[in-house]
Amino acid sequence: MKKSTLDFNREILFGECGALLAANPTAYCVSRFTKNPSIISASAVAGTLAGGALFWLLARIYDKVRQKNFDAKVLASDIGYFTPAAVVLGFLVYDPSIYLTSHHLLKEGDRVVRSVLVGQLVAFTLFLACMNLYRLLLLRFRGKAL
Repeated sequence: MKKSTLDFNREILFGECGALLAANPTAYCVSRFTKNPSIISASAVAGTLAGGALFWLLARIYDKVRQKNFDAKVLASDIGYFTPAAVVLGFLVYDPSIYLTSHHLLKEGDRVVRSVLVGQLVAFTLFLACMNLYRLLLLRFRGKAL
């Protein structure tokens, strides 16, 4: 269980690296066209969704191939369990956290990059805790290990 927990958290962390790489350039580019904190914060959220999903998937595939345990059906099943929870928690926890934190900091006059980074740190901490709780509940009640 410890090895799989480490892999699970590493994959989510790698996904967050993708979110980080996509969110800041997206928000920065949008800030060149508008100074509206709502639009800039929303673009940061869109960047995190795209970058996070892509990097998480790449990390998941890499881990399974490295372990010589890659099975497309198992991967599809994992995605089927992971994605709905990630989407729901993303919309309920991650996206509002990054949006509200970055929006608040931007309204206080903070810089775009710093606002998005702080927002992502808050959002990721909450998201990681929620996903690990979901993983434990899934294992306990459904016998499914992610």
